Amino acid sequence: MNIITFILGSPIRTYRGHVGLSADLDELPQLEAYYEEYIAPISRKYETKRVACLKAARKRLYLSLMIVLGLSLLTVIGYYSGGAYFPSLPLLALVGLCWWSFAPTREFKHLVQNDIYPLMFKYFGDDFIYSREMRLDMNRLVAAKVLPRYDKVSFGDYIQGCYKGVELAVNELTLTKNVQVEELDVSTSRRRTVTRTETQFRGLVVELSSHKAFMGHTVVLRDRGGLANFLSDSHAGLVRVKLEDPQFKKEFDVFSTDQIESRYLLNTAFMERLQELAKHFDGNIQCAFFRNKLTLFLPNRRTHFQMQSIFYGATFSVEFSQINREMKQLFAIIEVLKLNQYTGL
Repeated sequence: MNIITFILGSPIRTYRGHVGLSADLDELPQLEAYYEEYIAPISRKYETKRVACLKAARKRLYLSLMIVLGLSLLTVIGYYSGGAYFPSLPLLALVGLCWWSFAPTREFKHLVQNDIYPLMFKYFGDDFIYSREMRLDMNRLVAAKVLPRYDKVSFGDYIQGCYKGVELAVNELTLTKNVQVEELDVSTSRRRTVTRTETQFRGLVVELSSHKAFMGHTVVLRDRGGLANFLSDSHAGLVRVKLEDPQFKKEFDVFSTDQIESRYLLNTAFMERLQELAKHFDGNIQCAFFRNKLTLFLPNRRTHFQMQSIFYGATFSVEFSQINREMKQLFAIIEVLKLNQYTGL
């Protein structure tokens, strides 16, 4: 089923078909065992809720369409009779009633995020937390001196836990900024200044604990070319660090409050591991050693930990498989950077 067939009245049936999980062959039995014990029993209850929500949404939608058609008819009658009429009323009613019509489906999504998602993340450990309300400290992130200037911030999924002795916190983050630009007004053939909202950062922020204590503040920024990083005031108070690795210098700029400590943190082995990690993120990875944590900024336009359409059965097998893949990628960061080992970074 999809939105078109849903509107056209396709039967809403309870899904009781095959549940297939996807994972590496050596991990699949463990994933399936956890699913059958903890998720499958609840998913059957949520499948009943899903069907009920869709039926409620369809009733609301059909009622809304009747109201909009009635308002449209009154508008046409008013127009041709010379009486009072409001041409924008049917459109405004359509928008508002559509929002009201699909309220049950939004409520279902929130229920899944509040009840099912935390349970799926417990697969990685009892201390793992999933939340839509919790968030990283924005003041701390700004103080790390990596993020660009912004006017508005919005947070998404938040995950917290511990992997091989390394504490991690992950938060989806979007930063936008209002920018004034000039454009040509076609109707007047004159240039005018308009304000547009531009996305400055969208992706994941990952905070990782470190086995190595450090007192200074060191940031690693992707090389933007020329003097862009050098002249930027986003890392004011930090001094450029001159490193010996020519390849690393081509990809990154490093600034720090402590030249000696920064070279100790960014030793040859760590620089190689960071370059290897950057390949998986199209070279856009940036990070900061700040207040005894390594904070990674990973730009990515897509939404992580996404719930599939309500038009599919509520088995949650797709979501569970996706979450497992996403978390394995995050755990791989710890493995690649060897943060779980006492290697002096």
